[in-house]
Amino acid sequence: MKQTFKRRLIAGFLLMFAISISAGAQVYKELKLSDYLEIVRKNNLEYAAQRLSIDIADAQIISSSVFNNPSFGFGYYNNELNSMQMGQGTIVEISQTISPGRRGAAMKLAHTSKEISQMLLADFMRVLQQDATLTWLETVRLREQYELRKSSYKDQIKMMESDSIRRAHEAIRDLDALQNRVETGNLYSEILDIENELNALYQEISNYCGTGGNDTIYIPERKNIWNNRSYNLNEIINTAINNRVDIIAARKEIDLSKYALVAAKNERIPEFDIFIGYGVNAEVKNELAPAPKHNGIEFGISFPIPLFNRGKGEILAARTYEREAEIRYRQAQMQVRSEVVNAFNAYLFADKKMKLFTSGLVKSAKEVLEAKREEYYKGDIHLIEVMDAQRSYDDILLSFYSTIYEKSKALVLLESSVGVWNIESIGPF
Repeated sequence: MKQTFKRRLIAGFLLMFAISISAGAQVYKELKLSDYLEIVRKNNLEYAAQRLSIDIADAQIISSSVFNNPSFGFGYYNNELNSMQMGQGTIVEISQTISPGRRGAAMKLAHTSKEISQMLLADFMRVLQQDATLTWLETVRLREQYELRKSSYKDQIKMMESDSIRRAHEAIRDLDALQNRVETGNLYSEILDIENELNALYQEISNYCGTGGNDTIYIPERKNIWNNRSYNLNEIINTAINNRVDIIAARKEIDLSKYALVAAKNERIPEFDIFIGYGVNAEVKNELAPAPKHNGIEFGISFPIPLFNRGKGEILAARTYEREAEIRYRQAQMQVRSEVVNAFNAYLFADKKMKLFTSGLVKSAKEVLEAKREEYYKGDIHLIEVMDAQRSYDDILLSFYSTIYEKSKALVLLESSVGVWNIESIGPF
């Protein structure tokens, strides 16, 4: 029975090892946080698509700066009374449409739109950087949980082997040993679940890096964002209001609405056409009104009479858009204040919770576990008591790792909400 038990344990280890090996030829590459974010900046496909908005804005600037195309006209006339030889002729004409004030207003709109696009692109990167870092942190937390569970599993296997040797003749009817095997099996099942979650997170990180995990799977190094920074709430709110690019973009939207209003008013200025023409008239041989062959030049100007359409609807819409932009700007300010306050409070809460663990809670749990192991090896207690102590220690350690993660997450959200970035991975835990 002892040999059968050992063979089962060895088979379990081999199965866990086999699962951890990739089925394909993928390469696992461990990255620092700074290198990871640089790859995200260069290769992320969503960000690459967003960058095209700048090219579109440049194209709109080019489009707004062009002048109206001139027009070319050609005409022919015949006085029809051929029998009376009234004559015929041709005329060539070039005209140009003049739009006073419209080109300048369109160029201001296009340049301001590009500035807003650049700001929104920077804000997209802020959010992308935040989300990519949070995924990184979640992966680090889960890796630590995975390593902790594996270590506990190996320790339990060793102690169960020792227990089975010491009490081999009782193994069938020993309820403690049976319970131990059940708990060890549950722990192994949890390890497999964590491994499955880790693989999904590795894939997500590779997606952020723009690789999709086809050849290279990026995984984070086992380091976290350990920090003891302090913040003044009023100062960081002011910093966010003044520096967040989405707030600056919202403020720029007000300027854009003003330029749109000017453009709408300029639309009321009538366009007009100026033209010059050259005509050739054939000889008129009519006896009553003969005329020699002759040429002629004409100049002229034409413009519409603004009797019906004076652009009132367009001007009203532009003024409404201006008020809407002002309201959106105030709403954006309020939203940023709320984000900063919530992130600040979450950071303070995580910091207080961290102090609970750094005050000696983890150390005390470890001391209890080590004492229980010594008592077990002396034969004073059953293995189940050691495993209870092991479970308590693991739970406390996992809570400690989760608290580090929560504080790091709170720091990332706080700095992102303020519009600054001073994040570095340090560690290990």
